[in-house]
Order: sequence, then C-alpha cells, then structure tokens
Amino acid sequence: MLISIVIPCYNVEPYVEECLESCIGQSFSKDDYEIIVINDGATDGTLDKINGFIATHDCPNLHLYNQENRGLSATRNRGLSMAKGDYVWFVDSDDFIERNALSQIGEMIRSYNQPNLVVLNTVMVEIDGKRSVVDRQLSQVESDGRFVFVNSYIYPYSAVQFYVYNRQFLQDNGFTFKEGIYFEDCLFTPLVLSRATRCVYLSKPAYIYRLRANSITTSSISEKKLHDMKCVAEELNRQIDDPRALFKDILNDAACRNFEVLFRYYILKSDRSLQRKYLGMVNAEGVWKSLLPGSRIKHKVYYLIMRIYALFRG
Repeated sequence: MLISIVIPCYNVEPYVEECLESCIGQSFSKDDYEIIVINDGATDGTLDKINGFIATHDCPNLHLYNQENRGLSATRNRGLSMAKGDYVWFVDSDDFIERNALSQIGEMIRSYNQPNLVVLNTVMVEIDGKRSVVDRQLSQVESDGRFVFVNSYIYPYSAVQFYVYNRQFLQDNGFTFKEGIYFEDCLFTPLVLSRATRCVYLSKPAYIYRLRANSITTSSISEKKLHDMKCVAEELNRQIDDPRALFKDILNDAACRNFEVLFRYYILKSDRSLQRKYLGMVNAEGVWKSLLPGSRIKHKVYYLIMRIYALFRG
C-alpha cells in the first residue's frame, strides 16, 4: 500500500462529509491507499455524519475508529501507529483534497524514488468563501529540507497537512506529535525539515485549506496558547544539539520566529498582567537570547524591542 490518509475528527459536523467525499473520490486505485478516520470524542453530529457517509458510499478502504477525546496530537499519533502505507498524509477533517491529488502524489513518489517528503501547494478558502492559491513558488522540484524551509516556510506552510511523509523516515527518526499543546505543527514541521535530505515539490495544488473563524489560529488569546508557543520555541532550541539535525539553522530560525510571533501577536495583544508575566519569563530564562548568535538581524531587532518594551511595562 502506498499512502495512508489519517483524518482526526472533532466537532466538524458541517464539513466532514465533504472531506470524506474528496478522499474516496480519488482517481487512484483503492488498493493503493487507505483512509483512517478517528472520531476524537466529538460532541456534535460528527460521528452520525461519518456513519451515514459510510452507509451510503462504497468505501472499503475507509476505516473508522472511535475514542474518548484525546486531542489532535494524540489522535494523529494513533493514526500514524496504525498506518500501513509507505507514506502518510495527515488531512484535517474540515478541509478536503483535490480529486487527482493522490495520483499526482503517487507519481511523484514513484518518479523520484521514495523521497522523505512530498511538498504540496494549497488553495485557501477564506471565511467569506474567497479562494486563492498560496503558491510556494519553489524553483527546484528536488531539494532538501533546508531549501524548502528557507524558500517556502510561509503561512500556512508550518502545518503538517501540506506535506506527505515517508512513514519509514518518520519511524527512523522517532517523529511523533507532542501531545497536550497548541501549535504542535510549528514544532513537528521544522524538526522534520531539519533532517530531510530528499524532498520533492508538487507545484499543482493538491490540498484545499479552509480557514475557519473558530480555528486555533483565529480564536482568542489565552494563557495556555502563550505558554505552548513558548514551549515550542524552547523545544526547537533544545533540538539544535541533536546530532541527527542536519540543518540546525532551520531550528534556530523556527524558534526565533516563534518568539517573534509570541511577542507581536500574543503578548502585545494580551492584557497588561499577562504581558508582564510572559515578558519576564522570556527574558529571565534567556532562551531567545541563547538563539541570537545564529539568528537573523530581524530577530535580533525584535529581541531588543522586546527588552525595551519590557522595561516600560515593568
């Protein structure tokens, strides 16, 4: 079997049927792929929609599993542990994929002799229904993780659904999703790219990404999110010392970007008490400062701004 599609589902009643329809409606042999659907304790009508879909469609390669709510990372990890395909694609249940996506991905895998990753483009569907291609515009079909990161690590391409992973490569490196945190993709993707020596780029969009008003990236600030974003940056910093990381500058830059986002979009928009708390934690523990020798000028400037801002807020 070539590809396993892993679809975690939690409270996506309005969208899950379209997602499943796009996955079973592929111009690709059903013997060559499986669809692993995991209901992560949904409390709306998601499970009813999935069961109804299975009852009315011919989908022998679709397998449904139910569990108590464990969160996105734990659910992806379970799907990864059950996957039988040579490659794994984590598809979000409120998104969908192009009809010829698997045929095109399969052709890339076979033509380029089992790469570590297939790197995808996407079409973004905004809240108002407007569609736009978010084009990476990579100049090379074959490259490594550093080239992909440096040239196309832009929003929304920190997310894991825009990559198809060689399952053996993930297993050999012990890659799983860190459980219990937000922004797990901002940790997983740079780690994978830091060790990927063989990436191939599919320029034609294969994934349809739906931006929802109540998604993690668009919902309100919370202390939990602030804490988790800081944890991601700290873990990336720790991983720089791992000898398996071939492109350590990726990890340094990704960690600095997290601190930049933490400061610009979370700390500055939070109330004064949280500002003081998190500015103090970031400065006192010195994680960002330890990254500065290898960081870009932009991030050094942000660090200085943060220190000055902390003085006035103290």
